[in-house]
Amino acid sequence: MHDIHIILKNNPGELSRFGEILGEHGIGLEGGGVFTHDHQSHAHFLVADGEKAREVLTDNGFEVKDVVSPLIRKLKQEQPGELGAIARALADKGVNIMVQYSDHDNRLILITDNDTLAKNATIDWAVHT
Repeated sequence: MHDIHIILKNNPGELSRFGEILGEHGIGLEGGGVFTHDHQSHAHFLVADGEKAREVLTDNGFEVKDVVSPLIRKLKQEQPGELGAIARALADKGVNIMVQYSDHDNRLILITDNDTLAKNATIDWAVHT
């Protein structure tokens, strides 16, 4: 899985254009969201093939900032405080969370400033497939 970071034009219909183009090319979204700051819309979405998504979006005029492999962890949904616990485990190791969202399987998607430390610090929440 890959996180793709896109800058969307802050205009009505831009998100629909984004979703329609990906759909026309068989690319599904597994989670993510859009956040607007200072009139600039940043979108982070989880896709199976990040490079294919990058190519399709770039070819259609979207600004793709990055494609990365995120850290994917599973919180115990029935246990209050899990987000705080995993964030504390990262903070205690000096790892900064840059992006956080959930996917359609209720897994936590994280982009950090130090993936090696983050993986080790959050091993208790590792996704077992």
